[in-house]
Amino acid sequence: MSGTALRARTERGLAERLARSAAETEVGHQMRTEDFAGWLAERGAANSFRVDRIPFADMDGWSFQPGTGNLGHRSGRFFTVQGLTAQLDEGPFLRWQQPIIRQPEVGILGILAKEFDGVLHFLMQAKMEPGNPNLLQLSPTVQATKSNYTKVHRGANVRYLDYFVEQGGARAHRDVLQSEHGSWFYHKANRNMLVEAYGDVLRHEDFCWLTLGQIGRLLRRDNLVNMDSRTVLSCFPMGDSDAGALHADAQLQSWFTGERSRHDIDFTVRPLNEIEGWERDEYQISRPDKRFFRVVAVSVEAGNREVTGWSQPLFEPYGLAVAAFLRTSIGGVPHLLVRSRVEAGF
Repeated sequence: MSGTALRARTERGLAERLARSAAETEVGHQMRTEDFAGWLAERGAANSFRVDRIPFADMDGWSFQPGTGNLGHRSGRFFTVQGLTAQLDEGPFLRWQQPIIRQPEVGILGILAKEFDGVLHFLMQAKMEPGNPNLLQLSPTVQATKSNYTKVHRGANVRYLDYFVEQGGARAHRDVLQSEHGSWFYHKANRNMLVEAYGDVLRHEDFCWLTLGQIGRLLRRDNLVNMDSRTVLSCFPMGDSDAGALHADAQLQSWFTGERSRHDIDFTVRPLNEIEGWERDEYQISRPDKRFFRVVAVSVEAGNREVTGWSQPLFEPYGLAVAAFLRTSIGGVPHLLVRSRVEAGF
């Protein structure tokens, strides 16, 4: 059997196993879906979480750099808030300036899988993040920047990291680079990974095994499955993607390549103190019209993180955003209407 045929057979086999896992929506190896809310509440009660708004001057290790005004960490790692000028050839806004997060390192967003009783389960983490509206959400097994997992913060090790870096006793089914939120991050990418473990996996109390079907049920609940989990799940193989589709994969790739090549755009990183239309005071960097977002500072306590306390800048949006697909049926097959979109940080 040729290598191409073997890969195709392996993909079909994985897609079938994922389909079996997706069919198990009510009961998994560790818990019933209806018991998940109680488990998550228990993990929240077992740890101390707190986020407070603070002045920029009170952040530990962060400061505005002389000359540029860029907001960075004394280690030179993690990320820097800089300025950006955008010039587009079409759209409602053709030119603007804004703060943007520059983090020139590749993070890892990885979900660990394992079979129990012939059904694939996925190790998900109850992870606290200071920007979450309810603080604790369901995250990938590993969700870490390079600064985090190389321990620039001098904290504890990232749990289960070896499965994604060393991959001993495990096999990677997916390992692809995907961009971060392009309106806020400049050229930021993460490895989106699905890795299957073959031996025993010691489960930490802040992690749980769920079937794909159980995760699908939890996706219907507000503010529960975080964005990073959703980006990794979207990379899972779905079987024959051309079956019943209006456009073949090759056609879609050609269309998207054409969209990428036809735009005349220019994005230029510049010092934060040179961007126009933004003001800085003791607590925030924002536009006078209070549109889009603002940059703020917070102090954080999180009892179950690698470091239990820190401070950092955050981007805080104004208002509620909308992300939506238009759905229709073509030839009896559901289709989604998607668009190509230019964002400053892509």
